[in-house]
Amino acid sequence: MKKMLWTALLVFILIPGRLAGEDAVKILPLEIPPDRAANTLLADLPRLEVLANELASGMLSGDIVLLKAQGTPLVTLGSLKKGKIKWSQKTIGSKSLAIKVPPADYVLMAELVTAKKPQAGFQIAICDEISLAVNRSFPVAFGDFADLVVQMNYPVKAAPGQSLRQEVSVSLANKGSVAARNIQLQIVLSGDETIPMRSAPAAAAYAEDILLENGSETIATLEPGQQVTVNFGGSLKIPEDTPPGKHYLAVVADPESRIDELSEQNNIYPGYIMIDVPEPAAFNVELPETVLRFEPIGFGFKIVCNDTLLSDGKDWKLCKMQPNVYQIKHVSWSDFFWEIDTYERAVWEIKGIDFCRKGGKARDLKIKVEVAGGSLITPPASFTLKLVNTRVRFETAAKKFILLSYERPICHLPFWWVCKRESYMFQIRYVLWQDFFWQVDIFKKAAEKISGGKFCSPVGSGEKLPYVVTVEK
Repeated sequence: MKKMLWTALLVFILIPGRLAGEDAVKILPLEIPPDRAANTLLADLPRLEVLANELASGMLSGDIVLLKAQGTPLVTLGSLKKGKIKWSQKTIGSKSLAIKVPPADYVLMAELVTAKKPQAGFQIAICDEISLAVNRSFPVAFGDFADLVVQMNYPVKAAPGQSLRQEVSVSLANKGSVAARNIQLQIVLSGDETIPMRSAPAAAAYAEDILLENGSETIATLEPGQQVTVNFGGSLKIPEDTPPGKHYLAVVADPESRIDELSEQNNIYPGYIMIDVPEPAAFNVELPETVLRFEPIGFGFKIVCNDTLLSDGKDWKLCKMQPNVYQIKHVSWSDFFWEIDTYERAVWEIKGIDFCRKGGKARDLKIKVEVAGGSLITPPASFTLKLVNTRVRFETAAKKFILLSYERPICHLPFWWVCKRESYMFQIRYVLWQDFFWQVDIFKKAAEKISGGKFCSPVGSGEKLPYVVTVEK
């Protein structure tokens, strides 16, 4: 079997944009010679040798050339024989290789070298001798620049208002060839992974792409090849009003682009973070417009809030003491009951005596009573108690749901259902509600009535309810 020969081509390719699969940008400084020799550029020989040896690793022989964008040979630099490089162009001491560039291409090359800016798109590569297919390549720049690269360790879950303390650390490296100075780092909170390259605004309230509280640090100097870990001195804090859901926490290096770099594409590192509302001890929906209605004829109880039925009263007991005096008791009350005088229009809490008996210790509940008809000797057609101190309460750990009035239960638990849809979203439903239910958002501290939907699902249209929601942490 014949020994396979490989021919290498060391190339610069001037192309727009970055090629897929390229490695990190490497440095090969070019200069215009002091004597302004015609159509000549000086390449940094030690760095050229390092790059050539790295590209030619494993190759046996070939030619070393410069190619234009379309792969057309520009000038022969040297040759690779049996793994050793011999330069065809003139070497100046051990420092430079004098490259003679055709006049038609020299003007453009000289302008790029003089600009002293990173030239994205140049590539140094090693190619097959016959097909000129690229076997190995590196993108290169023609001058010395810093190149900042950031990464970040951070928690993937947090809560609104949470202090991240020392849970966030940033790895900052300089992959370039010169030192970077006064490097500003910022920790930014965003609703998406597209983080703008700019100085983030500081804000106490949540907004898109804001600087976190205590989220800025400055690194005085970072030498070429140096890497540091940055822990932010203050306590990074998520804004209290950050909406729950998917967000991005990002570190941005040199946000104002004050440092000349090979590339700013690696100056931003965004990472996914889920903002969840921690499960509260309990939440309450205040229902100040609640009333308890009773019609003596038929012994019918109803508890209603803004025309919404909260109970059909079947878990209540009633005892008529006089035409104008009634005792009522919820099934869960063991050592007290209420007594209503429809003539005096007053409600007392009675303790120390059995239900449906006179006596005991009375406490005026200051509940407003509305009466239709009746007198001291005639029963009313109906009476209504204004239960202004009424609330729905749900205890999350025990999964205990209760309807309270004046801190007393007024509805039996099995008649109500609860569904936790999100960490911050609960749906509640009374068994007699057929075509609607309530949805409570403990983050926004708001409740709405959902119609035309399915309980324990996101389906349905919402109507805001005029009720105050409170959360117990």
